[in-house]
Amino acid sequence: MRGPMTRRQLLAVGAAAAGGILVGGAAFLDQGEEPSEGDELHVTPAPLPKAPLAARTGHSATWTGSELAVWGGWNGDKARSRYLADGALYSPGTRSWRVMAKAPLSPRSDHLAVWSGAELLIWGGSAPERLHDGAAYNPRRNAWRALPDAPSELSAAEPLVQGGSIIFAPARYKIPVGEPATPLLLVFDRQHERWRSIKAGGVHVVDIVADSAGVVVLTFDPSRRVLATRRLDRDLARLEPATTLPLGSSVNSAGLLQGGTGLVGVFNEGRRSRIVELGDGTRWREVGRFSSPVFRSKAELHGDEAPKRLWIAGNRIWSASSYGVAVYDSRTARLRSASRAVAFAGGCPTGMTPAIAGNQLLMWGGRGCDGSVSGDDATGMTVELLAA
Repeated sequence: MRGPMTRRQLLAVGAAAAGGILVGGAAFLDQGEEPSEGDELHVTPAPLPKAPLAARTGHSATWTGSELAVWGGWNGDKARSRYLADGALYSPGTRSWRVMAKAPLSPRSDHLAVWSGAELLIWGGSAPERLHDGAAYNPRRNAWRALPDAPSELSAAEPLVQGGSIIFAPARYKIPVGEPATPLLLVFDRQHERWRSIKAGGVHVVDIVADSAGVVVLTFDPSRRVLATRRLDRDLARLEPATTLPLGSSVNSAGLLQGGTGLVGVFNEGRRSRIVELGDGTRWREVGRFSSPVFRSKAELHGDEAPKRLWIAGNRIWSASSYGVAVYDSRTARLRSASRAVAFAGGCPTGMTPAIAGNQLLMWGGRGCDGSVSGDDATGMTVELLAA
């Protein structure tokens, strides 16, 4: 594992960024550097109580601030396929489940779910045809209400709740070849419950994050293999000109975070990771690099993998995925990780999307280690993150 760059290296990188230079095709990490798991990350995995739900995959698992909301999904059986429209909420405080009221939505999987601060909002999914309708669930009232249809299929990437609006990326995975391009961003006005779009062609949205100055969008141009950042104006109506990031074209996953010093970008090339401070989204400097088989950024640029969890807590960058759990401290250049076998008690968390709940990860359902979905998979776990 390597430490932070020298001042001379940082100045060179900053000069390249200021000049808008793209290091096309260049690998951004030493190819001879072997992946390392770093120091041991101490975690405590424990099973959740039995849920009042059948085993499934393709469901949503959303943290409401006090409960884990699980809804929808698919039984995982291609021969006797069955989509689901039921759900339940788990409370870590009482270690108990409660069943959700019946939803006004048809059974589906791979839908998008977001917590608005008061309601669980669900749109889209497939059954197997693609769907665009939506509904809102109020946990306090245990009641649903219909929402306006989404104008496009929505990405599984985590949307951004910004004031009275929610900003979504349109789906870019599993879209048939030749289908018309979708808007760059979709905005749902929560007060008036209306959709509108912000158009721009030729690029994919990788991530959306808010900072003190507004909203920054990370985009990827697949034809030029270029990553760039663009700001939304304060009215969430217009995108400002792009700032190209001076990264090699072999970056395969990326994400943005809001840290104590501003925006932070996390970029992977294979198992190698690069941490950069983006400041206001137009300035760029590297603050760390390392190589790990566990640490992963948020979204794949080329593949079909589901987005991974990436967040900042205590000035440390955390990563959680089916590979395990890892944390990187850029102040000390220290990496700690727990492989899947350790973090998930030997389980296979494929399809168990982690929900971040303070210093815990909460997961439920998904596929077993053999790739199938069975009654034994109608379980979940909580992973206490003990290392700081």
